[in-house]
Parts: sequence; structure tokens; C-alpha cells
Amino acid sequence: MEIVGKKSQGLSVTALEGDKTAIISFNDRSLNFYVTDSLKESLKETINTKIDEGFEHFVLNLDNVKIIDSCGVGLIIVANNVTAARNAKLYLCRIKPFIIKIFDIMRISKHLAIFDTEEDALEAVKQA
Repeated sequence: MEIVGKKSQGLSVTALEGDKTAIISFNDRSLNFYVTDSLKESLKETINTKIDEGFEHFVLNLDNVKIIDSCGVGLIIVANNVTAARNAKLYLCRIKPFIIKIFDIMRISKHLAIFDTEEDALEAVKQA
């Protein structure tokens, strides 16, 4: 299995028009150095396009992600910064305990809205 030059499998986006919410899922098992460059631009473009279309809430579902490195954490921070800069809100869900521990160690958990399930995140959207 060759890792060098591995291409990202991209993002999946589900739009909930009535709630002005977009659910974004990573299709990659690893958010690492090899995939984050292409994902960063795709994620920023997706968020900005949806905001231009009137979306205000973004649920980032990390269910598929099993491994993350500092570049992957940077990707999450980019998503958080892009949404905040455009007066939108980012919600994270379905994060593996190992990844939450990394967020805790890096002290970024307190800056992120983290939920156990996608349903919990969508409930928070409705209460916002």
C-alpha cells in the first residue's frame, strides 16, 4: 500500500434547506498530511459557497475519520475560522474518543461545539 501522494476521497455534503444547515462528512479515514491540502481548499470552498447560498449552520461529521494528525486538526480549525469569520456556526459530531483526546491535549475543545451524534448537533442548530 503506497501512502505517498495519496489523494483525498473528498467530502459529502447534505443540505437541509429549511434549517439553513449543511452537513459535511469527510470520506477519508485519515485526516493527515497526505490528504489535507486538497481537502482544505475543498472544505473552504464548500463552506463559502453554502454561506453565499444562505446557509448559517455547518455540521461537520467525523464518523469516518479514524486517524488525525496536526494537519487534520488544522483542517478543523480552518473550518471553524471560516464559519466564524462569515457569521456562521460550526458543530462537530461523531468524533472518536482518541480524536477528542487530541483536541483536549491541544486545548482546542473549548473553542469547538462538539456533539456525540449528528442528531444532537442538529438539535443544537434548532435551538440556536
